[in-house]
Amino acid sequence: MSAEPTAREVAAAWEPQRPGRRAAKNIVDPLVEPAWGGIRVAAALTVDEASLYRDGEELEPIPLILAALVAGFTAVEAVIEGHLTTEALASGIGVGGARPKVERPPLLVPRGLLKPNKDDPYVKARDYASREAQIAMSVLASIEDGVPHAFVATDLLWLDGTPLADVPLMERHRLLEGALQASELVRVTPVVKPLALTLVTWGQLGFTELSYRSSNSRYTAGKENPDWAVSRPPEGPGRGPARAG
Repeated sequence: MSAEPTAREVAAAWEPQRPGRRAAKNIVDPLVEPAWGGIRVAAALTVDEASLYRDGEELEPIPLILAALVAGFTAVEAVIEGHLTTEALASGIGVGGARPKVERPPLLVPRGLLKPNKDDPYVKARDYASREAQIAMSVLASIEDGVPHAFVATDLLWLDGTPLADVPLMERHRLLEGALQASELVRVTPVVKPLALTLVTWGQLGFTELSYRSSNSRYTAGKENPDWAVSRPPEGPGRGPARAG
């Protein structure tokens, strides 16, 4: 019998899922969160060490973030998907409230990547991976230059030897909140049911896009997830979820 994989091995093999081609209004029973800028990574965690992976390679250590991940980790071994981003530090989201309005850093969302048909879900699904790839080099360079970033945990993929891809999102998020304590440099993304006031507030904080994932959705590694859409936030109180098509 082969040995169970380690957290590092699982993180190195990680393939991120991508948004599907449904409009946000067609996602069943969605959980909504900010669509974080920066780059997606997989964090491999144990009780005494942390490492970050992207595209099958371990990233150069970011000592302050790795130390904060270990300090906040409350399980034995896990792989957590998240974003390395400046937005959490600017907005305060994910660690006890939000600060006044901030502008989304141009570094993370180059204006040239925002197309006129940016709300078309087919365009979003097609362009998601290429957009991340174009942004990645700039983000990694800014980290290397010492620009402060935080790790925002968005999904729990593997916990204490158990793969969680087939566990519903709502339960994965509940387990994530129990496995990782938030701090200044480590956050757990907030998720809400579509509530206009909250979604408008996130827009006012500078988030140009929100993520809608079905609460019962599974994690589709390396593929488009039909139960996930990305759309603009509503522009004012009283409106429903932003339309994406």
